[in-house]
Amino acid sequence: MAQAAGYPAGYVDPTYRQVMDRFLALADKFRFQYSMYAIGQDLDDPHASARLREIAAAGHEIGNHTWSHYTDLGALKPLEMREEVVRTHERLTEVIGKPPRGFIAPAWSYSERLLRLLAELGYQYDMSLFPSLLYYPFVFKNALNHIGNADKLLRVLNRRDWTQPLVGSRDPFMRGNVVVIPVPTTPGPLGVAVWHTTGFLLGWKRHFRMMREAIGARRYFHYVIHPADLTCDDDFNGTERMHLERAGGSLAEKMNRMEECFAILAESGRKWTTVGELAENARKELRLTNAA
Repeated sequence: MAQAAGYPAGYVDPTYRQVMDRFLALADKFRFQYSMYAIGQDLDDPHASARLREIAAAGHEIGNHTWSHYTDLGALKPLEMREEVVRTHERLTEVIGKPPRGFIAPAWSYSERLLRLLAELGYQYDMSLFPSLLYYPFVFKNALNHIGNADKLLRVLNRRDWTQPLVGSRDPFMRGNVVVIPVPTTPGPLGVAVWHTTGFLLGWKRHFRMMREAIGARRYFHYVIHPADLTCDDDFNGTERMHLERAGGSLAEKMNRMEECFAILAESGRKWTTVGELAENARKELRLTNAA
């Protein structure tokens, strides 16, 4: 949340404090471990670093979400891209005691150049592919959120993956040694991406139906959530300038919605795993398929 607020002086980020407590309480209730993807710059906060170290020690997977959260990561020049990924890679290795093996780009800014870099660094998987037409309104809405900030607006629109919603695979595949795990979608060639934000965008009744459809359609399903999804009005003092509309609101309502979503995951009967475990299973299956 500090990144979304612009890192204002004196800002106390609730992400690694009360918001993390809420997420961990849900993990205890539903008996699973998260895969969490950290922004490196957030770890300049000693409290955030200490908390992330504790979370990793408890068995949750920690992945890389770049240093600065640039939404045009996939379009950056090679040296700029490398700095964004490597700087956080090194910080996470220092904080949690081992190198991260999972990655997701800010705003799903996918590119083949990024995959080559991840393969070079020994990453196991990447989650940056968004193979759904919902990509276009998602990018457009993100652009509207940054009207008045020319630098961020240009970053939102500076992408190299405009055709991925049309041609991108909806199932995991290999690029070198990296398993690419696309955002899950509902069935069909025009299937809609499903992650927690879909509920805020399209309404929760429809979202719950789409979750069940996507779980039924996809052999490998993961569910993306964001710290803003469990923030409430009491987490902010009113002076922060957030571009995330879902930041704040009623905590009781947000917790109820999140629990309903986790209940749908539980009722599917699927095994709860980290994304790292999911990627390894996909890797083994893809190798067997390719060998055949």
